[in-house]
Amino acid sequence: MEKKLKKRKVVFFSRYPLEFEVIPCQGFRKVIDELAPKYNLVYYTMGWSRGKNEKLREGIHVKELPIKIDISSSVDKWIKTILYYILLPFSILKIKNENPDVIICKENMPFVPLCLSILKKPILVEIGDWWPSMILGSTKFGKKIATFIENFEIKLWNKGNYTALVHNYAEEKVILNKRLSNKKVEMVALPMFGDEYFSTPAKKERAELGFLEKDFVVATHGVIHRSKGYDQVLFWWKNLVKEHLNWKLLFIGGTMGESWFRKMIEDLGLKDKVIITGWVSDQSKLNKYLNCANCLLVTRRNTQDNSGTTPSGLTHSLMTGKPTVVTGMPSIKEILQDRKNGYLFKPDNYNSFKDALEKVYSNPKQAKKVGLAGLKRVKEYFNPRKTAEQYDSLFSLAKSI
Repeated sequence: MEKKLKKRKVVFFSRYPLEFEVIPCQGFRKVIDELAPKYNLVYYTMGWSRGKNEKLREGIHVKELPIKIDISSSVDKWIKTILYYILLPFSILKIKNENPDVIICKENMPFVPLCLSILKKPILVEIGDWWPSMILGSTKFGKKIATFIENFEIKLWNKGNYTALVHNYAEEKVILNKRLSNKKVEMVALPMFGDEYFSTPAKKERAELGFLEKDFVVATHGVIHRSKGYDQVLFWWKNLVKEHLNWKLLFIGGTMGESWFRKMIEDLGLKDKVIITGWVSDQSKLNKYLNCANCLLVTRRNTQDNSGTTPSGLTHSLMTGKPTVVTGMPSIKEILQDRKNGYLFKPDNYNSFKDALEKVYSNPKQAKKVGLAGLKRVKEYFNPRKTAEQYDSLFSLAKSI
């Protein structure tokens, strides 16, 4: 009788719960479906304040830290992140008891991947936000400290059993500039395409938010953070509404920088031109809000650490089929072509920003075609099956020290 081979065990180590993972990466559940027959999958994380989704957890063993995180509260997020670090030795012990063949570190938070090296297992680090640069990079001195921290950690990755998982060539360029060996970099598609965002009538929601039929509504959504350049957008909007009296800006989101952002709206005299909803946790409601706009907007600051970023808000917006205006960062240019499947404007360039929005406003029929082309593009580029195939290849090759 032929002996049945034991499945290799893969541990996903994440700060955020699985229930949150499928918000930015809508297709992650499909990735689980593809991998579960071949691998023993474990997801180790903090608990979710809104309760468990048992259907979502089928096919993957979810192990939780004794703390729950509330994503809608910036205070809670900071406190729980500190606790996450305090409990790191406990987490490492728990992962050691799992005896995994491969560990996927879902966030490249400072020193977390380095601490996992004690387990002497292959570590695949998902490259995302560079936290030292995000937190400290607003000043010249802070930027120097952030660069030192990031480069110091990358130097140690070169000596360990690490592989950095990047999601586009711009992101690859960023990490290679930080001196990571190109032998330690692999490309993996983000499984961002899913079923939560789609085209749907939203006249009721548009009226509830106080918009008139004649208003040209531009909407953006997500956590409010300075790295996204929202303050710059407000300054630009103040100029735009002098020429376009019926233009309205809708911010769907909050936490972190919500208080300073609301104050900035008031100080600029934009309370009648900019509506902010606060944090919206219900994805169905968020989808309705996106659909009540004429045009969607995704922005990022023109910084090196942002150059490889793929905002989850981009895929959510494109999935509605709405025309989407986006900062033309290097990572975005790999996905979209200006006026083909999106509208790209030059970073830090008001005239380019204005021109992109006016193209949508003045030619709605063409904008609709561009929006539908964007939907087609996002289905191809963020296909979860492609992600699963790439993971499968990496899991098969990974070997312990």
